[in-house]
Amino acid sequence: MGEKEKILPARVYYVSSLDDPTVLIGIEVIIRENVISWFDTVRERMMKVGCVISETSGEFVFERVKEEGGGTYTFIPLSLDIYRTKVKSHTASREDFETEEDLFLALETTKKYAW
Repeated sequence: MGEKEKILPARVYYVSSLDDPTVLIGIEVIIRENVISWFDTVRERMMKVGCVISETSGEFVFERVKEEGGGTYTFIPLSLDIYRTKVKSHTASREDFETEEDLFLALETTKKYAW
């Protein structure tokens, strides 16, 4: 990756990987050199990027380096619909939200209480 640091623009992402069932949410997604990091509502995650497969306004897809287990990871901006269909059933509270702003604020607040 040619850029020193890149911050993905969406406030919150839905993160999926067929190779890693532990990913779900990405907050404050930053790419520095060949390392991507994000907060997932419980902890910070860091992975080395082997290659970028797709980078558009609607998604960021990368292949993790093989030394870390490989796998393809997809980040798409989280919406209420995606939250309700793909995320909500995997959360402890299974809370519903009326607006995306309410959802984002609730997820972003988790960082304050994580440590």
